[in-house]
Amino acid sequence: MLLALVYASPVSMAASKPPKKKPVAAPASIHPALTEPTELAGADYDPANPPDRLRVLVALGPSTYFFVNGRPQGVEYAMLAELEKYLNRNRPKGRVPLRIQYVPVDAGALLPKLRDGEGDIAAGLIPVIAGAGHLAEFTAPYLNERWCVVQSRSAPALARIDELGERALTIPTASFGRRVLANELAAVRVTDAQPGEPVEKLFGEVQRGATATVSTDYLVRLWSKRYPALKTQACAGDTVPVAWAVAPEHPQLLAVLNGFIASTGGKLAQKAAIETQRFLPKDARADAPDEMSATDKLGFFAPMLQLVAAANNLDWLLLAAIGQRETKLQPMTRKGGGPTGLMQVNPSTARKMGVKDPHDTEQNVTAAARYLSYLRRLFSGSSITPTDQLYFMIASYNAGEGRVQQLRQKAKAQGLDPNVWRGNVEEVARRTVGQHLLDYVSAVNRYYLAYQAAERSADKRDASRPGK
Repeated sequence: MLLALVYASPVSMAASKPPKKKPVAAPASIHPALTEPTELAGADYDPANPPDRLRVLVALGPSTYFFVNGRPQGVEYAMLAELEKYLNRNRPKGRVPLRIQYVPVDAGALLPKLRDGEGDIAAGLIPVIAGAGHLAEFTAPYLNERWCVVQSRSAPALARIDELGERALTIPTASFGRRVLANELAAVRVTDAQPGEPVEKLFGEVQRGATATVSTDYLVRLWSKRYPALKTQACAGDTVPVAWAVAPEHPQLLAVLNGFIASTGGKLAQKAAIETQRFLPKDARADAPDEMSATDKLGFFAPMLQLVAAANNLDWLLLAAIGQRETKLQPMTRKGGGPTGLMQVNPSTARKMGVKDPHDTEQNVTAAARYLSYLRRLFSGSSITPTDQLYFMIASYNAGEGRVQQLRQKAKAQGLDPNVWRGNVEEVARRTVGQHLLDYVSAVNRYYLAYQAAERSADKRDASRPGK
């Protein structure tokens, strides 16, 4: 059952008056997928009848999952993209492809949120911790890691950690390396990194010889092209398995994931590192969309998208998600007619929305925002859930509201629910319009969900920092 999206009204007209519903995709509204159960809630993965969506809680971080020009990257993203391909290999004909929904969260929230049913899988270079079985079940490891001291190649070589002498190690407070190397670290001077500072951020200081830290071989190799002076030394004798996690009540999902990991021949993590290296953020930051620098396309357009969205009571992240799917956030001006600009708006639609020059970027975005607000009103009503309202809005942006209304009428004539996208109007669209419309809706929704989850995670992280 969907939870209501409501305003936090500053003034109550009457104590007994129910709270107003927050419009879908309005500022500060919550993406419906973040409030509704996953498809596997109360059930397990059935290979004979697999779900259409798997929701993955993925660690937002400069190695695991981050955005570059509005597109997701990271080693976990690369591995999960391969998983998605694997799960679709034997997908029954006529079924829409299974899609992974990425929900970026802080690494420390992965297992608690998984336990609370907010995702089907947790992914984030998770070390398998003895005694954590009450929180989750872990897959077979896709990586076995060594924890080591990381220092500059110009520093004196180390055979053991206690040879550091008076040199200090700077380590993030949440680093699992503190646990792995606890005995050895007791003999040296350890200072805490700045709150929220990941080990990747420290690599720049280690490169300059300003400090040393502890990390895994895998991360050092991943960042070796960016920081070639890094060297691992005085490693722990035992390796630590790294895996994905699922809820204990999903043994069949666990078996499917183990089958996928076995099929990769032990090369899954290494391949992901190679694919990710060229995208690593230059400042080792995994920013939420609203924090991105102006050198990033999403960061460059963010102020304008936010301004236009606010004027139309829209969530700017929905505009960003559509812009990403339409043009990869690269304005494409077409003077000869047809869709144009950052948001690929038809000039005729722009005129209906009161916009004179759809080739101008800000006017182009304005036309798109006004059209989305119109679509939201069109698909409002108690018989349409927030989830389906969002799907109909996205589908209409691509195919036109007239076409979507025709699809709804056909669905009703065929005994399907015209107010439900998934498995109903979606199925009619697949047969009559084609898979491309379904892929469009899925892609925009996936970007939008990931953007909003990342922004919410960053907001909570900032609020928990000292002085906030």
